[in-house]
Amino acid sequence: MRLLIVIMGAAALTACGGIRQLTVSPPELGFRYLTRLVDDGFDNGERWRQFTSESELNMGVGDGVYRIDFSGRQYVWAEREGQHRDIVMEVNATQISDYDHNAYGLACRLDAAGSGRGYFFLISGDGYASIRWSNGRSLEPIVSAAPSEHIRRGASSNRLRVVCIEDYLALWVNGHFVAEARDQRASHGAVALAGVMNYAGRRLALEFDDLKIWRAALDGSKP
Repeated sequence: MRLLIVIMGAAALTACGGIRQLTVSPPELGFRYLTRLVDDGFDNGERWRQFTSESELNMGVGDGVYRIDFSGRQYVWAEREGQHRDIVMEVNATQISDYDHNAYGLACRLDAAGSGRGYFFLISGDGYASIRWSNGRSLEPIVSAAPSEHIRRGASSNRLRVVCIEDYLALWVNGHFVAEARDQRASHGAVALAGVMNYAGRRLALEFDDLKIWRAALDGSKP
């Protein structure tokens, strides 16, 4: 596995009052699970690289979870080996730290060159969700951050489901659909766990568990 790290100003994922809730209408498309590709309980440290930089950044497997713990205005991600095209993936993501102006989640279709280009599906401790494109230097909104009632806030655990099939992108949280988009900038690539902190001097600590990835296909019927 390659561990890729970007340190820079991260795009703000929260906003001032008056922002409407993300849509709770049915998604545009459904999907079918085809083949289970990955079932990772993070009980084997050899599957993931450990990375430690004193107190600034610590990432790796321990006690059956993958931990990301860092401070400062940056976003970081840990890739898993392998290239995938049309997939659905799920993970349990738990915020451990107490500062809620953050973001965390999953990424798909990160490019093989290691530039960080790809799709990021993020929620925050204060209840926002978004879908973003990373150009390797910043996170650009595809679906801008907006609040969702389905996100458990603060130091809580959320089950994320991400759909990356053809040009269709979708995010589900705790079994509920929250956002979708169409984008053609990437058709395949690696998957990753991700964390974002928007403020200097603030800490974000996360634990990820029970990562599953399926090969999947679109289904015209609504799920």
